[in-house]
Amino acid sequence: MDRDEFVQGGIAVLQWSENDGLAEIVANELTCLGYRPVFMQLNSPIPDDTATVLSYGPYGKLLSLVRKWDGLPVAQWPLLAHWNTEGLPDLRLPWPVMRAIASARSWVGRYREGAAGQGSPKSASRRLLALADSRLLRFRWLGDYYYAARKGILAVLADSSAIYTELRRAHGLPTLFAPWGSTPNWYADLQLERDIDVLWMGNRQDRRRRRILAQVRDELKQHGVEIYMADDEENPYIFGEERTQLLNRAKITLNVTRTWYDDNFSRFSLAAPNRSLVISETMLPHCPAYQPGVHYVESAPEELAGAILYYLRHADERARIVESAYQLLTTELTFQNSIAAIMEAAEKVRKFHGLRRGC
Repeated sequence: MDRDEFVQGGIAVLQWSENDGLAEIVANELTCLGYRPVFMQLNSPIPDDTATVLSYGPYGKLLSLVRKWDGLPVAQWPLLAHWNTEGLPDLRLPWPVMRAIASARSWVGRYREGAAGQGSPKSASRRLLALADSRLLRFRWLGDYYYAARKGILAVLADSSAIYTELRRAHGLPTLFAPWGSTPNWYADLQLERDIDVLWMGNRQDRRRRRILAQVRDELKQHGVEIYMADDEENPYIFGEERTQLLNRAKITLNVTRTWYDDNFSRFSLAAPNRSLVISETMLPHCPAYQPGVHYVESAPEELAGAILYYLRHADERARIVESAYQLLTTELTFQNSIAAIMEAAEKVRKFHGLRRGC
């Protein structure tokens, strides 16, 4: 099957919400690759003549998407290709334990949806189900992936983390490594003065992250260095052109994760193409292409302030790392390359199983 045959089948890009800017970026990259994508709302049917549904996140309930296949003849099923960007539960858990909790958590979600479809359960049961359905989200995502794959709906699962990819592969869930990269929508060379020493962008709701940021901030203040906090507390979150402008002004962008094992390289894909040096706490190699000391700086949390002060004083060393990161993020680690790999995997699946809906 050639590309033209695949394109004719139609690609539907899921929009998790009404103002889903990321869906627009995904659709734009697909267009650049020669596809003709359409948008699909989470609460709408699958568009006619759709051969592949491409989703990411999940930034909502994956089961709400999977339910769209119910009632369709198997011969008319489109493929579901999903790009996971969310983390796994605590990696210290033995996998059998993680898998058992994930299966139970997915069952709770399915039971709740089924109960809602059969009429309202008793108020106490409804409250209990609602409480259970709002907890253990990382377990829910994992359990839902196994469920969707077992049903034959999830044809391609990709992950932005190499570590999570290998873990799923090792435990019976084939997964493609597709790193979270950059897109031209997120960067520009504005030639602005770098008048912000350190930028933080993101929330501080997690206790661990808040503690580390407070410690770094206090140490920097002793040396007359301030952090600009785009945290929706001191200053609003930043998006779009405003974010690009601030990143063009920031010498350093600080990275602190929610947990010790998290994949938080999405911040890198925003900062590095705007030539802001990423200084991060030590992270697991979720994306092996990022090399500490080459594309970013990492240190233990208690030494972050010292690293920031060093690179503020050594502009030449900062510039060397910034340029290496810029080249990596604008040539190799890109949205387009990862989406192309996901779509190539989808084409192979369709070729192996025969043409289905839309062709």
